[in-house]
Amino acid sequence: MAERKAREDRVITDIRDQAKTESQRKSAARSKRIVAIILWILAIGCEVAAVILFKKLVVLWPCLLALIVDAILCIVAAQFWKKANHIDPPAGKFWQNQFGAFMAVLAFAPFILILLTSKDVDPKFKKILTVVAALCLVASVGLSIDYNPVTIDDLDEAELNALGYGGECYWARYSKSYHFDPDCPTLLRSKEVFHGTIEQAFEEGRTDPCDFCAGGKEQKENSGE
Repeated sequence: MAERKAREDRVITDIRDQAKTESQRKSAARSKRIVAIILWILAIGCEVAAVILFKKLVVLWPCLLALIVDAILCIVAAQFWKKANHIDPPAGKFWQNQFGAFMAVLAFAPFILILLTSKDVDPKFKKILTVVAALCLVASVGLSIDYNPVTIDDLDEAELNALGYGGECYWARYSKSYHFDPDCPTLLRSKEVFHGTIEQAFEEGRTDPCDFCAGGKEQKENSGE
C-alpha cells in the first residue's frame, strides 16, 4: 500500500527531448573547459598581484582581497571543468578529472612559498597572510576535487547496459545513481524523478548505476570495491 501511494505521488519529468547529439555534447564540454581555463588564468593573475602587493607595496588588505578572489576563481573554474567532464568524459580517471585540484595548488603554493621564505617582513602581517592563503588553498583544493570522477569507459559501459532499455534511464533530484526501472524500490522514495538518456544522466552527475536495477552491485564486485 505504501509503495503504491509513493508511486502515485511521484512526478516523472521527461527530458529526453532536451538530449544533445554527440557533437553538441563535445561542443558544450569544450566551451566549459575554455571558460575554466580563462578563469584559472585570471586566478594565476590574482596570485601574481598578491605577490606584487606583498613584495613590492607591502599592503595587507589589497593582498588579502587578491587571495580571496583567487580562491573564488579557482573554485568556479573547477565547477565548469567537472561539469565538462561529465558531459564529455575524459579517457583517464585521475589527471584530467582532478585537474582543478592541481590548478588550485598552482594558484596558491608559489605565493605561500614566497611568503614563508621572505625576510624582513612584519611578523603579524606575515602570519595573517599565511593563515588566509592556507585557508584559501585548502578550500580551493577541497572544492575542486571531483569526488565522482568518470571516464569515457564508464559512459560506454553505461550506454551498453542501457541498450536493453532504449538507452534511457531514470534518476532522482538528490541522488548520484541512475536507474533502468522506474519502479525500483530505491527510486520510489523520491517524489520527483527525471526520465532521460544515459548521457543526460551522466551530464547531471548521475554516474553510479543502481545496485538493484542497473547492475551496480555486480560492477562494484567485479572492480573489487
